[in-house]
Amino acid sequence: MAAAATVLALGAAAVSANAAPVPRNCVLNIDSGSMQCYDTFQEAVTASTNGRITDAPLSAKYIDQKLANRLKGSSGTTQAEAVQLGVIYTDSNYGGSALVLTGGSGCQSGNGRDAQINLDGIWNNSVSSLTTLSCWLELWDAPNASGIHQEYQQSTSYVGDAMNDRASSIALL
Repeated sequence: MAAAATVLALGAAAVSANAAPVPRNCVLNIDSGSMQCYDTFQEAVTASTNGRITDAPLSAKYIDQKLANRLKGSSGTTQAEAVQLGVIYTDSNYGGSALVLTGGSGCQSGNGRDAQINLDGIWNNSVSSLTTLSCWLELWDAPNASGIHQEYQQSTSYVGDAMNDRASSIALL
């Protein structure tokens, strides 16, 4: 009987070790460097917009054009609120964990580098898709916006073989 219990315990450990990781939904303020994570994308958006948007989908995979326009701040963002700059995802087709990039002033898309950030933790070498909002996003394969890079002017369901799971930093344009 003890052997059967040991086999069951080992089997349960193997199942939990092979379980898919729960996606994270985080908000990174590029001005302060602070990051906060939430159980759902809806909670992340509510926090990143200071309660201006409370009806976002539970998953970041479902950002439609109407929500994208609202996230850009086109409908009443005040200067006290952060502007949503873009979203990066760990999986292709806007899946997996999502990191909402926010900042106080937004970007002048295509008019030079407005900001850059190094990716840490689960975000380093894991970007597979992205949503552009107020900024174009430029992925770099090395820290400090150096190395091989690719610019994205629109939302992209797969960043391509050259950049998939290679980004260590992002420039916001």
